[in-house]
Amino acid sequence: MKLIGVDLDGSLLNSKNQISERTKKTLIRSMEEGNKLAIITGRDFYAAEFLGKALAFDRYGGLISSSNGAHVYDMKEKKTIINHYLDYNLIKEMIAFGKSLGFDYIIYHKGEILAENDRAHSLEFLSQKNKMPYRIIGNLEDKIDFPLNKLLFSARPEIIEKNIEKFRDRFKKRVNPIHSMPQFLDCMPLGINKGKSILEIADYFSIKHEDTYAFGDEINDMEMIQMAGVGIAMANASNRLKKEADEITLSNDEDGIAYYIEKNLLKEK
Repeated sequence: MKLIGVDLDGSLLNSKNQISERTKKTLIRSMEEGNKLAIITGRDFYAAEFLGKALAFDRYGGLISSSNGAHVYDMKEKKTIINHYLDYNLIKEMIAFGKSLGFDYIIYHKGEILAENDRAHSLEFLSQKNKMPYRIIGNLEDKIDFPLNKLLFSARPEIIEKNIEKFRDRFKKRVNPIHSMPQFLDCMPLGINKGKSILEIADYFSIKHEDTYAFGDEINDMEMIQMAGVGIAMANASNRLKKEADEITLSNDEDGIAYYIEKNLLKEK
């Protein structure tokens, strides 16, 4: 049994934000042959669930590792198998410091995007990209009475760039802050990243680490590419990621994931 971990944006999804029929058929066939498939994404679970359904995860036991590995859900068993939370007091401290730097904060909760005001940077973008509604809650930080896998900060890229090291210096020993896109800073529990996630999933299913395959394209895929048995960068990946990858496949618009799996992992018909 192999474990195949796929990033979403820029990897599994093409530039039209869609999964192609070829890629869908190839991934389903890989599960039919006994392999495990996990979507490993920075997105919230509810923003990736529709892709799990499209890939028949409820039938074949596919997994969704969301929030950069903080939460892993088995769609066939309908249960969470791995869960890492942020400390509540740490959340409050990060929000206060982030606001002092000019950051907005955004929270995912039960299929909704929550923000303190409708001026939160990139709020509409996140809603459209993730196919999730957003809701404005005044003084949101005082109403967080539920566990969080990730806290997201947003701001104009130049504000993030100017202040990111200040934020990291203060919190790097307590959380894992990832600069996932120019306008976003994702904060997960300390030590949590996509690389740890693919290995945690492998351990859960007693799959050898050398039998793990990871596909990615961006910097938040770095640990996954480095830590998987075989790390595969998409042709459209950043140059930094390509340097760390074991192999490079075709781009996300050329069915790069399907191409690699068909060539290297599927049994001959």
